[in-house]
Amino acid sequence: MSDTVDSLGRRKLASAFAGGGIIGVLGGLIGLGGAEFRLPLLIGWFNFAALEAVILNKAMSLVVVATALPFRAATVPFSAIADHWYIVVNLLAGSLAGAWVGAAWATRLRSETLYKVMAILLVAIAIVMMP
Repeated sequence: MSDTVDSLGRRKLASAFAGGGIIGVLGGLIGLGGAEFRLPLLIGWFNFAALEAVILNKAMSLVVVATALPFRAATVPFSAIADHWYIVVNLLAGSLAGAWVGAAWATRLRSETLYKVMAILLVAIAIVMMP
């Protein structure tokens, strides 16, 4: 590390690494890139603005999912997934269209409104995930 990184910077880097590790485990358990866990950390702990956190979170999710894909393929062969290609194609098409619309909305919303929307969606995810 360079001399310009002070002890506060080192603590932030250590907490970012630890948070990333925990998020990786949780995301790996449920098969996602960890976005639903990473977003509150980016905003609450590291003080990113809502839109910046969303953009950074999406980029990190892409890297995580792309990296995990070959390892998951060893557990679930692509042939098992290929049997359901019609579901995958339709889900992917809908997700891409939805992501396009969601990104357009996110860039037009006021920051306060985006915070509220994210909070509501994260609470909804938590409720849906409860048994």
